[in-house]
Amino acid sequence: MATNKKAKNASSKQGKENTQQQAQKTGDKATNLVKEEKKTPQSTAKNEKKTQKKSSEKSKEPNIFQRMVGFLKGVHHELRKVTWLTKEELLQRTGIVAGIVGIFTFLVWVVDTGLGALAALFINI
Repeated sequence: MATNKKAKNASSKQGKENTQQQAQKTGDKATNLVKEEKKTPQSTAKNEKKTQKKSSEKSKEPNIFQRMVGFLKGVHHELRKVTWLTKEELLQRTGIVAGIVGIFTFLVWVVDTGLGALAALFINI
């Protein structure tokens, strides 16, 4: 029994020490928060200076006409990179597209005529 009491006393002492350490850590955190709060007014002044710099940088932006010319130069540069078809390739692929469009036009005409005749048959009955 005596050893149990000693063990309990030792564990309670350790518990008290742990609690004191936690309290000290909490106190340290609180002082850090207070220090940070004191820093915020200074940081807002810095933020205001940054926004002033940004607004002055916006005024240095080129006007709309300069930006349009820059855009058109970029478009011209990109179009020079394009691989263009030769005349023969263009005619061949145009013929393929026209043929496919013709086939589908014919199929749609056949289905439309058939459904129209079917509808006329049902209406006359």
